[in-house]
Amino acid sequence: MTFRSISIATGIVAAAALVMGCEGEKPAAGTGKTGSATTAKPMPTPAVAATATATAKATAKPAVEGKGTLKGVIAFSGKAPVMKEPKKRKDADVCKDAKTPHNAVLVKDGKLADVFVAIGDGQITGEFTAAKPAEVHQTGCVYVPRIQGILPGQELSIFNDDATLHNVHAYHGADSPINQAQPKGAAPLKTTKFEEPGVYRLQCDVHPWMRSFAIASDNPYFAVSAADGSFTIEKVPAGKYKIVAWHSIFGKLEKADVEVKDGAVDVAFEFKGTEAEPAENAGEMKDLF
Repeated sequence: MTFRSISIATGIVAAAALVMGCEGEKPAAGTGKTGSATTAKPMPTPAVAATATATAKATAKPAVEGKGTLKGVIAFSGKAPVMKEPKKRKDADVCKDAKTPHNAVLVKDGKLADVFVAIGDGQITGEFTAAKPAEVHQTGCVYVPRIQGILPGQELSIFNDDATLHNVHAYHGADSPINQAQPKGAAPLKTTKFEEPGVYRLQCDVHPWMRSFAIASDNPYFAVSAADGSFTIEKVPAGKYKIVAWHSIFGKLEKADVEVKDGAVDVAFEFKGTEAEPAENAGEMKDLF
């Protein structure tokens, strides 16, 4: 066989091997870019009563929606500070005629409202989404609701219902993700910048007594205590959890090893009014009245 014939034969063998190798590298069925479908349930709509419920659904496997319920009442055994009208309201042309007491501490019959209760971060894995944005309204120079839970990155729509200028200023630790004027009649301010778990404080730079709190939780199992101190968190997966309760003036309480099974389990918290104010909201009551 000549050198030319040997070269041609060698080339044919190499080409055949290359084709067979490429065919062997095709991805297996089902390993393309198709992902699992995301199913979401509605997030709570903020209300004047400032209640919220967990309404997102897990998209990761295994599904984390369960059959347990956390419920309880937030008790208050101390002496609550008297909520008066903030003294600077008299300087607000639009809002000064409405004699509105401050809403930082709301106690009725020994029960505390506006306490955020949740399964603490880092205990439930999964990806969660919300069906619609959360909302905050500026009405009568007050943020409504004062406190609510959201999911990280959930859209938050901020409305100016007043016939005056507000300036929405958000704080998260040392960061300020929002600082924007909102004149009367302006469109809602929409943001998805509350991306990390934690407490986001909203203030109005024009009316400094106005405060609201959006608490981003890495799971949807949270609620806010109602006027009677009660809260309910449904569809909780079975397990043992640390439950946290956070109030904007009295800070955070915790209960460890709360076991959830099918059905309801009671969780009770008691604030005494002597707790240190949380770092996320230092100084709200100073020189307020």
